[in-house]
Amino acid sequence: MAPGEAFTHEQTERIERARQSAQTQTGIRFAVRVGALDGDLKLAAERLLGGLADPRNDEAVLVAVSPGQRFVRVVTTPAAKKRISDSAAGLAALAMTSSFALGDLVGGVITGLRQLSDAAGAPAAPTGSRR
Repeated sequence: MAPGEAFTHEQTERIERARQSAQTQTGIRFAVRVGALDGDLKLAAERLLGGLADPRNDEAVLVAVSPGQRFVRVVTTPAAKKRISDSAAGLAALAMTSSFALGDLVGGVITGLRQLSDAAGAPAAPTGSRR
């Protein structure tokens, strides 16, 4: 995909299905942002996540991709980090980067979401008593 080129409807739907699947399987809120970021890229990604979820209480993950800036970042809230380690996030980013290098932006994002979902696993069962 060339810089500045928008996703097709089908590509957008594929990413959205993968995002929803990851969210359903894990109970973690997933968001994907593809596009240029302003200023300090890492800080911009963290700010975006902060605008999507309460960083102190919510389990949330942002996959930020800026192809033109050659930037990929997986940002997690502290609650989500308990289930998705920094190394798992780094491996997902590496897998995405590999796909991006082959020209597959959509496939890379989908692969990253699947890896993050697999790393998180299913949500813990409630700890209430059973009768």
